[in-house]
Amino acid sequence: MEKVQITPRGIKRTLQKFDALQSVAEYVWNGFDAGATRVELSIGRNELGGAESLVVKDNGYGIPRSGLAHKFKIFYESEKQIDPGSRPRKSSTMHGKNGIGRLTFHSFASQATWKTTYSDGLTHMNYTIRIASDTLDTYEATEPTATEAQTGTEVIFEHLHRELEPEDLAHYLSREFGWFLELHAASGFELLLNGEPLDYSRLVAERVRMELEHEPSRTRFHVTFIRWQERINQEYSRLYFLDSARQERHKQPTTFNNKGDAFYHSVYIRSKLFDHFDFMSQDQYGQQELSFGLSRKSEPYTYLMEAINQLIHDKRKPFLRSSADAVIADLAEAGAFPDETQEPEAASRKPELEQVIKTLYRIEPRMFTRLNPEQKRALVRMLDLLLESASRERLATVLGGMMETSGPERRELEELLLVPGAHS
Repeated sequence: MEKVQITPRGIKRTLQKFDALQSVAEYVWNGFDAGATRVELSIGRNELGGAESLVVKDNGYGIPRSGLAHKFKIFYESEKQIDPGSRPRKSSTMHGKNGIGRLTFHSFASQATWKTTYSDGLTHMNYTIRIASDTLDTYEATEPTATEAQTGTEVIFEHLHRELEPEDLAHYLSREFGWFLELHAASGFELLLNGEPLDYSRLVAERVRMELEHEPSRTRFHVTFIRWQERINQEYSRLYFLDSARQERHKQPTTFNNKGDAFYHSVYIRSKLFDHFDFMSQDQYGQQELSFGLSRKSEPYTYLMEAINQLIHDKRKPFLRSSADAVIADLAEAGAFPDETQEPEAASRKPELEQVIKTLYRIEPRMFTRLNPEQKRALVRMLDLLLESASRERLATVLGGMMETSGPERRELEELLLVPGAHS
């Protein structure tokens, strides 16, 4: 019997921000972290139809007995809370760290049992690990025995004290793993729930596949763009770069990430260019390319990024136009517009005011995010007062200084503010 180097109370305090769905997702990540290409979840029901057990099974490389102490005993050096939403993910295929996810089961079950098979040279070995939620600092492990079974791990959670509805679990897992399954679709990665492949297509608002070619170098790029209906769990809107073997080589946020507009997207780019590509080099003159392969300064890469940014821009523009109507409706519901019964002249200004707000939203959506009702009313009333007064040029200057964007949208706003009748 071994002890984790922190008390049960300390472990629960450290992991108290993990709810049941987040905890289940950790065990799925543990499987993919272990090199699995297939993870299965099965919910066991009692006679009354309630959930009584959950099994998470993967075909990864298992937990070698020699590394058990590292996986379970060295848990965490302090009792500082761990926020599942702020843990960095440097690689799409490496999520877990220091056994953190292996103890989150206390949020939904009373006991967890690991049945794991690993390779020890030419022999496969199998053993079992058990942990109870009221003694999280202690685990029991049997001695390994030889087996003919394939490598992998099966985790059995018993005595569930949180109901796990398949619909809720499927929705959460889609938000957590949809982008990941799409990334590895060509490699046959699978995530199954009660025997059925996870269908994350309900979260796909738009999917576009296209090919690009940098003609001077004849470099081809296979591109898949996806716009998601909802925010992806703990994953920014990113570009994923894959080599010709469809292996991920690098990922980075898109230039349209975190703009406050709910335009959640992923772009997957596959090319032979990335077989020997230096993503980290800041070489400006191509002097290192002969030794280390092409870099970000190469012409094919520059062409690619310009084309991808244009693609995302073209997809985002109609999305913002349709979303602007929802912003107007939200502001009206908050009572942000002037009361026309008290201010009859406000009715004549309202079309122009709404058009200015829509244009502002398309240029700088963050101006309208995370505002409480009082802030919404203050912002709209300020714009209305400035439109009513002779301060339009000053308003155009102030708003222009607050925005990052230049171009047609910026000129449209200036016309609305400075050219009489431009909104009609």
